Amino acid sequence: MTVWDELRPILARLRDGQRGTLLEFPDPRDQEGQPPPYQIVLAPTAVAIAEDLHRRFGDGVRLTVGRLPYPPGRPPDRPLDHLIVQPPGEMLGPGEAAVRLDGPATVRSGETLRHALLVRNLTGRVLPIATNGNLTAVVVDPQTGQVVGGFAGAQTMPLIMFSVAPGNTERIPLLIGTASFRPDLGYAVPPGSWGILVPLDLEWDPYTRERRRTPVLPLTITA
Repeated sequence: MTVWDELRPILARLRDGQRGTLLEFPDPRDQEGQPPPYQIVLAPTAVAIAEDLHRRFGDGVRLTVGRLPYPPGRPPDRPLDHLIVQPPGEMLGPGEAAVRLDGPATVRSGETLRHALLVRNLTGRVLPIATNGNLTAVVVDPQTGQVVGGFAGAQTMPLIMFSVAPGNTERIPLLIGTASFRPDLGYAVPPGSWGILVPLDLEWDPYTRERRRTPVLPLTITA
């Protein structure tokens, strides 16, 4: 029996029985499969499953839990430095927009929260915010502003604009993930009081886009 013959039914069971556990994986409907190693990305909460897959298949699988390689200490497929830099762009100016969360943001460690950001336009022109249907936050250390985590997984990429008229407030869907970007924190950002930054793409016209970011907003992560 090949690695793929043994792995296929396990992937199918995880896909159908534990939805949200597999973030990226080879299609178990494929009878032949590609040669190993098989690239599998698991949710930040699925460390036990990663341990089992690693024990069974060893180098036959290439595992990622959230955004970090598994097992701990394995060199990443690409450098992690790009994940922990501060989002590009200047902070929104006090005369441009006021932003706040649509209520307190509380999420369990390793899970994803669907929330919303309220954006009030303080300028005299329309504020055009480009999204893929939602904004995606990064988790930061509120003391230093350093990025420590965020969303893991694939997202669809349609262009959906939110045009905030002068003086108006728009509610924009917000995705807050808690996958860790730092190996010293583990695979999920641990419980505690954290912050989020939200990158904003202001698309003034088809040729002009400005990247801005919000101030740090409060996030509570629970066990």
